[in-house]
This record gives sequence, C-alpha cells and structure tokens, in this order.
Amino acid sequence: MEYIVYISLFLTSSLLFYLFYDAVLMPKQVVKERLDNVKVMADTRDAFDEEMRESFAERVINPVYERMIHGLGNLAPSSIREQYELLLSSSGTKDTVKFNNVIAIQLMLGLLLAFGTHYLMQLTEQPTNGLYVALAGAAGFLLPYTSLRTKSRKRIEGIERALPSFLDVLYVSVEAGLAFDMAIYRTTDKMKGPLSEELLFTMNEINKGRGRSEALREMVKRTQVADLGTFVTSIIQAEEMGSNIGNVLRIQADTMRLNKRQRAEALAAKIPTKMLFPIVFFMFPALFVVILGPAVLNIMETLMK
Repeated sequence: MEYIVYISLFLTSSLLFYLFYDAVLMPKQVVKERLDNVKVMADTRDAFDEEMRESFAERVINPVYERMIHGLGNLAPSSIREQYELLLSSSGTKDTVKFNNVIAIQLMLGLLLAFGTHYLMQLTEQPTNGLYVALAGAAGFLLPYTSLRTKSRKRIEGIERALPSFLDVLYVSVEAGLAFDMAIYRTTDKMKGPLSEELLFTMNEINKGRGRSEALREMVKRTQVADLGTFVTSIIQAEEMGSNIGNVLRIQADTMRLNKRQRAEALAAKIPTKMLFPIVFFMFPALFVVILGPAVLNIMETLMK
C-alpha cells in the first residue's frame, strides 16, 4: 500500500510538472524559436537587399571575372608563377596586384592590340598582314610584364642607393645607446622610401611573433637586393655569435658605400659606349650637312657651267 502511495505521488508530480511545462514554458520556447526564425528571415532579407543595392558589375561581372582569371592562373606553369610572384614582390605591388590579374591583363591587352591592328588594316583597305597582327599582339602581351620589370628594377635601385645612408644613421643610433629594433624604427622614421617600407613591414612581422631571422630573410627574398642580403646575413651571424652590432653596422656601412661607388664608376665607364650611337646617327649627319653642304653646292655649280 505504501508503494502505491509513493507511485501515485510521483505520477501526480510528473503530471503537474508536464502540465506546467506545457502551459507556461513550452509557449515561451515556441515563441523564442519563432522569433529566431523571423530574425533569420530578416537577416536574410537584409543581406539580399544589401546585395541588390550593389551594381550589376559588382554582383555578376566581378565574380565571373574572378573565376575566369583564377582559371587562367591555374593553367600557368609553377615556374612562371614563381617568376611573376618574385617580380610582384620586388616591385612592391604584391599586396595590390595578383599574379592572376597580371596574366589576365596581358591576354586582354594582347588580344585588344591584335584585333585593333586587324581592324585598322581593314579600315584603311590594306591587305591584312598576319605578321603585323602577331607583332601587335605580342607587344600588348609583353607590355605589362616589361612595365613590371621596370618598376622592380627602379625599386631595387632605390633600395641600393638608400642602403649606405640608412646604415650610417642606424650605426649612429645604435652607438648612441638605442636597441637595434628601436634604432630601426628611429631610422625609418627619418628616412622614407622603399627600404624604410620594407623594414617597417619586417618589424611588424617580428612584433606579431615571427622569428627575427626568418622575417629578415623573407625581406631579402621579397626585395631581391644582394647588398641587403649581405647586411641581413651579417646581422643574423652577429646575433648568433654574440658580436657587437655596432661594429657590424660600421663595417657594413663602409662596404655598402664602396659598392655604391663601384656601381657609379661602372655606369660612368659605360657612358662613352652608350653615346656612340646617338653621335653617329644624329650628330654626324648634321655636321656633314653643315661642313660639306657648301662644298657640294660649289661643285654642282661648277659642273653645271
């Protein structure tokens, strides 16, 4: 009899709890789920409205273009991709211009010039010359690559020119008592240019947790500057061996200054050879006309008599 009472109490309590849950708690849960569904629908609607507010080019053309250039980039060999990636890094445009974009621009410009040349020949009623069309297409295809190489070379030359002066200021800062990192920040604050930009980016990478040696070597790989590689190697070796950074900076500054002087002397030695062709093809004909012109006229007058 006692067990029957306990079982009855348990069943009654369970029934009361179920009725309470069904009458009070369950509606709240249902309302909450419905509100969540409405919120999701509202968010979806807002996202759809926001997407529809974008232009047709942003919604349709840009995604198709991105997929197309991604496919073109995947067709390129890995060696070509690595070569372009190095050019983009050394030219300082890797963050704004990607490999796929360069390939797409090359193809579009090549096709544009080729079809433009063909159209001009048709417009002027000249027979279509396949050689001219091919040359125009090749010129359009190579123009972005040539522009990228030119920008890379100018940036490398700018880093090479700034490196000796940068090392002088860095050496003075270290000798004045600043730590190496603080000396780099102080020097980059005083001297602007591609070298300062690369060093600031490298120091930010180090502050984010990247190893100093790895970050410095990655900077050399990005810039493709041999003198900067020599400087980085000497700094890494000095830190590993516990040498005086100030002495290393002084030696490196003298070495970079000597290299800069030697490059200037090499360029000066090439000037006579480079000026030979303009002199022969532009100045000599004018001199011949001025000097021999009167004599030729006198000879012609004499022969005509």
